Amino acid sequence: EGKDPEIINMDPARPLSAQSKSKKSEVNQPKKKLNQPKVARKRLHWNKIDESKLDASSFWNQAKDQSLQLVGLDIDNEEFTNLFTSSINNKAAPKKENKPDAKKNSSKQKVQLIDSRRRMNGSILLAKFKVDYNALAKQVNNMEYVQAEANELRGMMQLLPTKDESLALRSYLPPTDAPRSEIDDSINKLGECERYMAVMLDVPDANAKFECMVFRAEFESHAESIRDGTKVLAEACDAVKNSERFQKLLLYSLKLGNALNTGGSNEGVSAITLDSLLKLAEAKAFDRQTSVLHYLVSIVQKNDADVLKLSEDFAPVKAAERVAMDMLSSELKKMDQGIEKLQAVVKKNLPEPDDSGSEREEDELIESSPMGRFSISAASKIQSLSNEFDNVRSRFTDLLRFFGEDSSLSPEAFFGTINTFVSMFDQTHKELVRKEEAKARRKRIEEKQRLRKEEMAAKKARS
Repeated sequence: EGKDPEIINMDPARPLSAQSKSKKSEVNQPKKKLNQPKVARKRLHWNKIDESKLDASSFWNQAKDQSLQLVGLDIDNEEFTNLFTSSINNKAAPKKENKPDAKKNSSKQKVQLIDSRRRMNGSILLAKFKVDYNALAKQVNNMEYVQAEANELRGMMQLLPTKDESLALRSYLPPTDAPRSEIDDSINKLGECERYMAVMLDVPDANAKFECMVFRAEFESHAESIRDGTKVLAEACDAVKNSERFQKLLLYSLKLGNALNTGGSNEGVSAITLDSLLKLAEAKAFDRQTSVLHYLVSIVQKNDADVLKLSEDFAPVKAAERVAMDMLSSELKKMDQGIEKLQAVVKKNLPEPDDSGSEREEDELIESSPMGRFSISAASKIQSLSNEFDNVRSRFTDLLRFFGEDSSLSPEAFFGTINTFVSMFDQTHKELVRKEEAKARRKRIEEKQRLRKEEMAAKKARS
């Protein structure tokens, strides 16, 4: 009794003290924890606000109040754990077997014959314009209508093979008399851009034919732009020349200017340039506030108020300032040159006529092709546009002559001067109206004050 029962199990050959210490150390040694699986958690990498910088009335300080705590928030812990935590397996993940990538192998098999940057840019363009290259080559060869925008057609034209690229492609491809299946198989091994080039190799005059197709794609928009510009100029010319209000205002301006310059003598000028009207706003009276334009507007308002509605006559003139007649002329010239080139390409690619062929047969052949029919229609429209443009140019020349202006003055400058003056005229009229309204208000106030004083004086006298 009183002895450690474990002594019975001890080694009699070893000292008792040594075995007792060893046992105590085993007893005192903490038990090893069981290996628990490590857990990975999703984290929010948000930006923390320094609490010391928070205002006392801020939302976050108010949120510390118990009344704002989200008590009783229903959260499914199991769902939360499944969504946002994951056990980490310490065992090395089995290495994936490096299987050959079919796409990589197929890309390695592609034959590359052109510059890498040109190939990449070309592939991007061709990927947007999804079309069968053989069908496209047939359409280009026949100059048929292609459902594509002009910039897309221009991009495909720029991807036509150069001389060096053509040599590289022809040296790679089987000879032209080889079986079609062999040629197609060789083409299919090429990259996207090279396949397009290879198909286009057999299209004669491909570049010239593409130019014709681009011209056709852009034709209607260019024709509409010229037609609209011509119409705007024609309407502006009529508006300025036929405006009685403008003519009256010119006479008022001339008379006022002569009175200022000559003191009412008969030595005044009889005509002024339209840009002289702009100087009416620059000349000031001795009060340094009233301009000659202010005075002119006041005279018109007293004598002929209808002239104040001048801007109603000049609605078409505002748009005419932005139309450049030189640009319209240049566009017409380009269209005329373009149709001549197109007709030359069409005639060059006509079937060979019979020995007994006549000019009439050639015209019939032109009408039989899609681009030939377009060339006939386009040439007629261009002639009509040219006639309209010549007419409006003649009308503008007459307008300059009518007002005695320099014949070299451009429509932009002429109509721009008028628009500027009309805008100044309207603005000055509005200023005068505001001043008159303010003056009338002051007069009413003064009248009320006068009547009130008279009433008070009368009451005082009666009392």
